[in-house]
Amino acid sequence: MPLTPPQLEALRALLDRLIPVDEFPGALATGTDQFILQLLTHTCAVEAPAIAQSLTHLDAEASARHDQPFAALPTAAQDALISDLEHNRTATPWPATFPAAAFINRLIDLTAEGFYADPANGGNRDGASWRMIGYDPLLPARPSAP
Repeated sequence: MPLTPPQLEALRALLDRLIPVDEFPGALATGTDQFILQLLTHTCAVEAPAIAQSLTHLDAEASARHDQPFAALPTAAQDALISDLEHNRTATPWPATFPAAAFINRLIDLTAEGFYADPANGGNRDGASWRMIGYDPLLPARPSAP
């Protein structure tokens, strides 16, 4: 199920706040958005309609609070909104079947999965997150301490 342009923009803005760019690439630079879109088309296709609807709710929530869609908000306002949604503090109605906190938590899970994924699976472009944590898949594993 493809996302509409506003839903895709909201998704990318959300991912950019969940794993922002710092001295290392963020979620968008590592292809996490493409990883999630691929999951929503295949592995997680059953979740795609609820996630798409929730991205629309995210924009409605941002508009109710700030008269702008989520992607247009300053980062501090985006962060505050994400925090409120994590606690189901909403100004607009969200469906009981997929409340705001469940949506944010699912996107956090999918974002982490894509960010740290094996690059062969479509996320973690060029192994950027692996380099960030010092992981080299070509080195043998260290034995565990006794």
